[in-house]
Amino acid sequence: MAMEPPRLSGTRPFTGWFLEHLLARPQGNDMDSPIVIAVGPRGTGKTALLSEIRYRCREIPYVYVDFEHREAEPSEVLGELAFGLSRHRSQFGRLAFPRLWLCLLVVGSSIHTDADDRRRALDGLRQVVAGSPSIERNLGTITQLVEFAGEVASGGSGLPPWASSASGWLLRGLGWFDRRRLLRNIGRLPAIEGGAEDALIDLARWSHGEGEAERSEVDTIFCEAFLSDLRHAYTGLNRSRRTLNCVVLLDNVHTATGRKFLSALERTRYRSDAESDPMVVFATSRAWLPRWSEGWHHPGSQLSHGPRHPPTHRTGGLHMPAPRMLTDIATDWQEHSESALCPWSPWYLVDLGRLAPEQIADVAAARGLRPDATLVGFVHRLTDGHPGGAIDVLGAASNSGYREQPTRLRQVLTLRVPPAHTDSEQPPPTVLEQAREQLLRDFDPAAERRDLVTASAAHTIDMLYEPELLDSARPDAAALVEKLRNLLWIREQAGAGFRVNPWLRRILLTELSSRAADDPRDWVGTHSICRDSLERRDRAAEARYHDLALENVPAVVAYLRRPFDAPGTEFDVAAATAWLADLDLITSAPNRLATDVTPIDQIQRMVGEPHDELGSSLGWLTAALWIANDPLGDPDATLHAMIRSELQHLAIGRGSGSMVLYERAERYR
Repeated sequence: MAMEPPRLSGTRPFTGWFLEHLLARPQGNDMDSPIVIAVGPRGTGKTALLSEIRYRCREIPYVYVDFEHREAEPSEVLGELAFGLSRHRSQFGRLAFPRLWLCLLVVGSSIHTDADDRRRALDGLRQVVAGSPSIERNLGTITQLVEFAGEVASGGSGLPPWASSASGWLLRGLGWFDRRRLLRNIGRLPAIEGGAEDALIDLARWSHGEGEAERSEVDTIFCEAFLSDLRHAYTGLNRSRRTLNCVVLLDNVHTATGRKFLSALERTRYRSDAESDPMVVFATSRAWLPRWSEGWHHPGSQLSHGPRHPPTHRTGGLHMPAPRMLTDIATDWQEHSESALCPWSPWYLVDLGRLAPEQIADVAAARGLRPDATLVGFVHRLTDGHPGGAIDVLGAASNSGYREQPTRLRQVLTLRVPPAHTDSEQPPPTVLEQAREQLLRDFDPAAERRDLVTASAAHTIDMLYEPELLDSARPDAAALVEKLRNLLWIREQAGAGFRVNPWLRRILLTELSSRAADDPRDWVGTHSICRDSLERRDRAAEARYHDLALENVPAVVAYLRRPFDAPGTEFDVAAATAWLADLDLITSAPNRLATDVTPIDQIQRMVGEPHDELGSSLGWLTAALWIANDPLGDPDATLHAMIRSELQHLAIGRGSGSMVLYERAERYR
């Protein structure tokens, strides 16, 4: 059955030149390549990216493994990889993995491995090589291994003649150098005596040991056998026809099985004496792995300015970079395209959590939409570039007739996403329903989700540590923050601390706004708690942020007018800059305003009739900015002229600070 092309768009920097560069084999040689990890929280298109690569690489040896909801040892995973890569490809033929199959045969068998019972162990080996049903079912028959080996004379080990051919050829027939590579770590085992069969019995016994160090060594031996087989498969006569590297696609490597396998692969490549291999690994993760912090900066933590990362980590000359944006890929790699040394090792992390506006335009064009600046800007502001959110919003907007009625964009969360299957009897979910089901899947509804929704009212994650804010049965702010960080929902914002992903926060705030009025942590109760806590700590501007969320415009105006009312105080450039910073902070507050009332009517209701001209100007400016700063508030920018006019009016006669206000007004042309 032919593979259907995926409908992924917006990731051309990844699936274009970059993919081709990693697959290439200049002069038929193996080249260093890092393990490429696409990271991002739920709904960012990581699996879809692997599907795109899978489709593009369908004519070369590739294999896809999903680690979600499974437990397996690295040896089992390697067997699955070898099975997938060994499928016949018209140009590449069939890759063979004799060393790995032999290790799997022995270690995966039912060999008796009691401490010193060598005779029973040898009997067990004979039985396995003679043909175990489980081995036949899972790994192919021993006969197939013998046929692959070709004509080899029987040895004198006392095993059946054909079994001796299989084990002898697999260990010895590939040459002294290859045999030494496979067995070099086995030499560390105690009491290795006799021939190769005895060594394999010790390997089997070692693999069943309970010590983590022993298991780690066995995993490394398996990986070495696998990579050695791959290198051998790309040498000799096969070198001329195997013109592209093989591809391994690993989904959800943040799981326990995925982490264990990545660790074994990284360790084996490091111990390979600088030998490259013909394998490109693409993986995905929706959680941060501690191993990466040795060379990379977690986007949800403070950047360390301590000692540089270990020399085994190469990060393109950058010090502790955050995962790279799609728009960084060309710069990161093209200037090093002729270099023999790979600039990134052992990892190259790519952030799929945020699409740039140009990538959102690609997504829109791929769905038959005209990617005009209004639509692209609206989607980017609303979702912060979250790929899943952007796709759903674009789909819902395209069906809403927003071009004829731009205000329809204000109701986009309640519109239905285009159905995935046109023959489905169930109506498709709304944008809000789809996002809620997708983004909150990792949080327990009973406790974590309640605290998470409550905490969404806060400007930064600092408020999570206020003891009076959370009210679940056993609130644990530290654990919740750590979970958000590990699941890549928290980012460091320049000059503003850490923030929760805006698209996730948008969904959480809609949950908060829908709480019943008798809930002690409803919209009013939660924002009041936050405001009062900040007020007690003399953080007045942040307290007014929550006042505005409560639609208390007079309290905000009273705070903002102080620099203008203070007698003898010059409104200079420094004062104007600080005042605009407070204005920006306050008017970034969330709202729960109705989307079926025009912005002008909403402002009129909130501001009312101020007693003086300054109060009126500040009231209209504050309310207009508050609504305009929300992507759903005024998507067709009807308030921009008012904002510009009010800023210019405030600037009149304000001294040197006037120029700062005039410059800000120009943004709203």
